Amino acid sequence: MDWVRKGGSLRDANGRRDMVRTEQLRAQVRMLDEEARLMNLWSGYETRWRAMLAGTGPVTFANVPWPLPVALKTVDELVPAALEEFLFGSLRLKDNTVTRRERMRASLLRWHPDKLSVLMSRVVEEDEAVVREGIHTVFRHLKAMQDSDRRSPDSAAGKS
Repeated sequence: MDWVRKGGSLRDANGRRDMVRTEQLRAQVRMLDEEARLMNLWSGYETRWRAMLAGTGPVTFANVPWPLPVALKTVDELVPAALEEFLFGSLRLKDNTVTRRERMRASLLRWHPDKLSVLMSRVVEEDEAVVREGIHTVFRHLKAMQDSDRRSPDSAAGKS
């Protein structure tokens, strides 16, 4: 796999390039790399949440573990498509046991403005408004996704 990952090609018994097997292995490498990327993103997000909630120091806008794969600079970056890809991307993993409905429920509970009052009490004064706006934006987008899922015909199956 490492050989193919670095650009190498597999050979058949006669020493000729086996493009079919090489391409199959490249597809498998791409899938494994994407799974590792998604797993690392999600576990990093969960780790940042645990660390922030366990901490006692002041919190800034940059310290909040926003549900995006990159650091957030402004609230305008909290768009529904990016949130949905980040929150539900790891559900595509082969060994995943969490459903979309379960992830949605957990995210709604996590981002509910009333549940984050303890966090808001630690936010530095100059970031309070933008953090509050970000929390409300994430929650509003999550509610819209939940409403959309409820209206879709396959939501009864608990889409994963």
